[in-house]
Amino acid sequence: MPQTGIAHPPAFRSRTRRPGRFTKVFHQPPTEASCMNFLRVFLLFSTVLIYSMTLIASLSDGINWPSVATNDLIAFNWRSQFDTDFLIYLLLGATWITWREGFTAKGHYYAFLSVFLGGMFSFPYLLLATFKADGDPRKVLLGIHFTRSCDEVDCDR
Repeated sequence: MPQTGIAHPPAFRSRTRRPGRFTKVFHQPPTEASCMNFLRVFLLFSTVLIYSMTLIASLSDGINWPSVATNDLIAFNWRSQFDTDFLIYLLLGATWITWREGFTAKGHYYAFLSVFLGGMFSFPYLLLATFKADGDPRKVLLGIHFTRSCDEVDCDR
């Protein structure tokens, strides 16, 4: 008797028919709360990591980081490229923080700290912002520019 299809071993058939352990995880989109909790854990981990790395670097090489950074920038090698890219990223983040705070003195001060402390300031700042915004990503991103009119259906402007 000829076979009309591919015969699979019983073990293979049972694996393909039975849903796996993670079926619900992959078939349901993440909720806003779960994404915000993931971001908060990531920011907390990043804060601990950057403070630890800073402590280790300070103990081994001293605290004269401006000299190290300047020498890296003027060497014109791959480290210069990386440092330049990072500096531009810090300035972009500082611009966003200043805008988010409404170009106030507090916003400029936070931007200054963001450039000179990097993640040592920015990670806790963002973590605190997620709590002040009650987990609403629009409030986190927009800061003082968030208004309740953005909750309307036709708020595409």
